[in-house]
Amino acid sequence: MKYYNFTKMHGLGNDFLIFPWSEQLPQKKIIKALSSRSKGVGCDLVVFLVKLEKHIANYKAHFFNHDGTRAEICGNALRCIGKIHYEKFSSKNCLIETDAGLVDVEFNDDSTVSVDIGSPRFNWKEIPLIREMDVLNLGFDFSYLKNGFALNVGNPHLVFLVDKIDKKKLKDDSLKVRNSKIFPEGVNINIVEILKKNEISVLTSERGVGVTEACGTGACASVIATNRMQLVEKRVSVNMPGGFLKVEITSNEHIFMTGIATKVFEGKVNFEDLKNV
Repeated sequence: MKYYNFTKMHGLGNDFLIFPWSEQLPQKKIIKALSSRSKGVGCDLVVFLVKLEKHIANYKAHFFNHDGTRAEICGNALRCIGKIHYEKFSSKNCLIETDAGLVDVEFNDDSTVSVDIGSPRFNWKEIPLIREMDVLNLGFDFSYLKNGFALNVGNPHLVFLVDKIDKKKLKDDSLKVRNSKIFPEGVNINIVEILKKNEISVLTSERGVGVTEACGTGACASVIATNRMQLVEKRVSVNMPGGFLKVEITSNEHIFMTGIATKVFEGKVNFEDLKNV
């Protein structure tokens, strides 16, 4: 009987199971069972973290959503990996290979963790969309969600401005957006309420997960979109249900995200126990 060690962590309530890994990735049904909050351990996303030797990066991170689908990147999980790396090796910097490319992560003196998400992409093929459209205004016209700004910050995002954040209305209209079939690889949907030039509130419905307590790449996408609309500055505090992140757009148009990462507990699990879940 084989048990696999993991660390349960969260970034502002967006929670993860992080497995140090060196084997073939498990089947989708195992990932779904692990993620189940009623029958498994429970999380938004599962991470299989492979330590790399003789490679420019320290790790290769494989991200899987709650429903077992693969994700290119996860900003909050990257901060958690940065904390794990610091606690194990006393090294503040690590480089992580993701499906979206290499990502720099830094553990700060105040125990926050910063992630360089890279530069956003606005080309419709890179988001991707199913056809060429105006990514600055996709023209959605639902009861709550209107217009829509599409971009890719390592994964596809759609940003909507709202007068007041409403979780139920986001859930209802998110289904309509996803049923439009415009996004062939799915999309993370963010609603943004502008509070000040340097402060916004964001709520995200994540692809393959649903509405979460926080979304790191969603915070970044929301700041990029509202800055392009000239509604906010380049340094913004982003409030989410689980807490806040600081997002900065640098002079070279990279996006830096900074926030806390929290360890919940360490455990081990036998995948054989999950096969009938």
